[in-house]
Amino acid sequence: MQTHTVLMYGKPVAEEITRRIMVELPDFKQRYQVTPTLAIVQVGDDPPSTRYVGKKIEACEKLGMQAVRKHFATEISADDLKEEVRRLSDSPEIHGVLVQLPLPQAIEEHHSAGTNKFDIFDAIAPEKDVDGIGQVSVAELYRAQQERMHFLAATALAVRRMMSYYRVATKGKRAVVVGRNDITAKPIMQMLGGRMCDAAAIWCHRYVPAEEQHDLIRNADILVSSVGSYHYKITRDMLKPGVVIFDVATRVTAAGKLVGDVDLENVKGIASKITPVPGGVGPVTVAALTENLLRAAKFCCGVSDATGYQF
Repeated sequence: MQTHTVLMYGKPVAEEITRRIMVELPDFKQRYQVTPTLAIVQVGDDPPSTRYVGKKIEACEKLGMQAVRKHFATEISADDLKEEVRRLSDSPEIHGVLVQLPLPQAIEEHHSAGTNKFDIFDAIAPEKDVDGIGQVSVAELYRAQQERMHFLAATALAVRRMMSYYRVATKGKRAVVVGRNDITAKPIMQMLGGRMCDAAAIWCHRYVPAEEQHDLIRNADILVSSVGSYHYKITRDMLKPGVVIFDVATRVTAAGKLVGDVDLENVKGIASKITPVPGGVGPVTVAALTENLLRAAKFCCGVSDATGYQF
């Protein structure tokens, strides 16, 4: 049976976020004499990361904020990177700090007894953690009291804003999240299964046997995929008719094309709604980051009513 597939474009959702910021930002800058400033820490030159760093800087500048890219060679040690992040976080000129992933494998390795990526995340002051990856932000997400939250991770915030805009019902739905990276899959999983969305959330990753993965995906009402591997692709034969898909993965093909995990043309007619790549979750994630940066600047200025999200 054919299903009419709605493409959930990110542009109108991103524009809605931007409009709210543009109303609020001029008064904030005039009152506090502060320009919200973001430091983006990037190690190495991963092509999708470099692309998104550029878009984040461009988005901040278009709104009248500032963003600076702090680039480090892949040879930097975890301890040195942690200190660089701490130094940026301690600067009164910086209101938000973002660590662009992926990091070199030696730093990503969380089994190490030495310094690893989580120590680096925790070097960001809680009030400047615009990507919601430090231990304070993670604890707030676990409790899911959205009226008290300081930061929801930008991609999770983007997905939540898109769910609201495109009227994606979540309560009681079976939501499957594919992948378990720290800035997309993990916070989205917590958000979907927690009080913010009340879905039956299931985590599906490479350590789940392939046959069980296929069963989980085939029974999903909502599917969020964040793998981003050349060896992974979601096609119509894997899906339940009417499924809603959020493709948050990105990778660059040999031809220089940006693609996600889902074969978009192939799944049309079986998915009820889907985010395209490019043009789906990505632009909203960038807009959500600017939303969080303004929040961070408010925290740094002692604005008392800056906490909490509304959807």
